[in-house]
Amino acid sequence: MVASASKEDIYSRIYDAIVEHRLLPGTKLTEERIAELFAVSRTQVRGVLQRLSVEQLVTLIPNRGAFVTTPSAEEAHDVLEVRRTLEPAVVQQLMARIAAGKAPTAVKQLRVLVRREAQAREAGDRRATVRLSGEFHVQLAQLSGSSIMTRMMRELTPLTCLAILTFEAPTGAACPNDEHTRLIDAIEAGELERAVSLMTHHLHHIEKALDLDAEEHPETDLAEALLG
Repeated sequence: MVASASKEDIYSRIYDAIVEHRLLPGTKLTEERIAELFAVSRTQVRGVLQRLSVEQLVTLIPNRGAFVTTPSAEEAHDVLEVRRTLEPAVVQQLMARIAAGKAPTAVKQLRVLVRREAQAREAGDRRATVRLSGEFHVQLAQLSGSSIMTRMMRELTPLTCLAILTFEAPTGAACPNDEHTRLIDAIEAGELERAVSLMTHHLHHIEKALDLDAEEHPETDLAEALLG
């Protein structure tokens, strides 16, 4: 049990639980249970679930309740296809800002994040590894200076997590060890064509790992997923 939480706190807890692969697709998000866990009213929880529904992270089914979204194979492909269009543009805009002297610490910030990701991986901290892997892509967008690209990446990151959790074993879900580092190397060297190619390959790599015959997931304990 935690102290009474705000709607933003509850939203962040559910969002983070999805990004860290603690909440699996298909998990029922019971209003009464969540209200109990966060010491709030069901009305507050309902508002959070409606917001998550707009972002396609939660599916609301009449007379049945709210569930963590289980994307179809086509939806999973669409998410990665959108990212293959968006993220090369993010890289291009970031590199233009670096070349113009508008993002002098960008490479350093990215290397710090990747170093934290590697440390988490070495420590066997899967939650942190997965979270930092997603944060890397969001930070790329933030450093590009585009608020629209940043918002889109923040929305696409948990949708990607749901696709991975639906179609790939969670133990293999984080981005491959060295692909972020090689991308930073290309950005630092000012090699635009190589950087764009590496980003595109990276996203293809993620999609190729998806298993369209994924098995049904076991039931998730909400208290452990949201408060653990």
